[in-house]
Amino acid sequence: MASFAIFLASVALVGQAGRTPSAERPSEAHLPHCVISMIDHVDLPAEEEGILRELMAKEGMEVREGQVLGQLDLTNTLVRMKAAEARLAVAKEKATNDANLKVARKLIELSRAEYEESLAINRRSGGTIPETQLRRQRVTMEKAELDAEAAEMEFRIAGLELSEAEASVEAVENELERRELKAPFDGVVLTLYRQRSEWVRPGEPILRVVRMDRLRVEAFLPSDRYAPEEIDGANAEIRVPLVGGQQRTLAAQVDYVSPIVEASGNFRIWAEVDNPPGPGGYRWLLRPGAEAEMIISLKPTQVAARPEN
Repeated sequence: MASFAIFLASVALVGQAGRTPSAERPSEAHLPHCVISMIDHVDLPAEEEGILRELMAKEGMEVREGQVLGQLDLTNTLVRMKAAEARLAVAKEKATNDANLKVARKLIELSRAEYEESLAINRRSGGTIPETQLRRQRVTMEKAELDAEAAEMEFRIAGLELSEAEASVEAVENELERRELKAPFDGVVLTLYRQRSEWVRPGEPILRVVRMDRLRVEAFLPSDRYAPEEIDGANAEIRVPLVGGQQRTLAAQVDYVSPIVEASGNFRIWAEVDNPPGPGGYRWLLRPGAEAEMIISLKPTQVAARPEN
């Protein structure tokens, strides 16, 4: 009887071992070793050639977008600007002064009136005005018409010269703009590559600016455990370790899920987060290159049922 009971228990265990338990999907993804990285960082280059006359930037200095951080020598550019503005003033005077055109049109009216009056006199009293005088008056009238056409063309050319002079001034203004180094975004000057009074060429980096007010927290997830649709846009917590074993928690959202699975079988994700002040009044809590912990609240997803054999 005891042997039969043992046999039944063995059969039950074998049956349970043959059944695959349905695994529950986790509600969170716990990523303990995430890397904090920068969103925006740029090596600000020189756009023109020349001597670096001014360098207002200092390493560690906070800057605002559009703030002038340095300036190349402007001597030659300012001289060309003065010449371009003088040409522009002359061109404006020519383009707005239509006195010659008005005089030419008045001469047409006068010569035409004289010619028509002579024709009328001869119609009333034939031969009063000699034919040679009539021809002279006609030629004078035609010359006035041609002079008026020439004056009108010169006036149009003056308008084109004005546009050319304006373009020349804009070109020099653009060069003046390009000879200034301006911050491309709000950030911090991280590195100075060149010093004041050095000669620089177009494309050479002068300084490096990094954005610190908003950073990324990056991580990799195994593609065989997590689907992109349950990660993309999901809410997350960023836990930042502090000295002394304490930590700060920041709310975030997964902003990016890579469409590519790496050779390791993982895919890359990141969450962007505002960077608040750190403890003790330090400007930033998060520092690029440091580690943080991310806990992602997975979004509901439908897992395909395994087909039965």
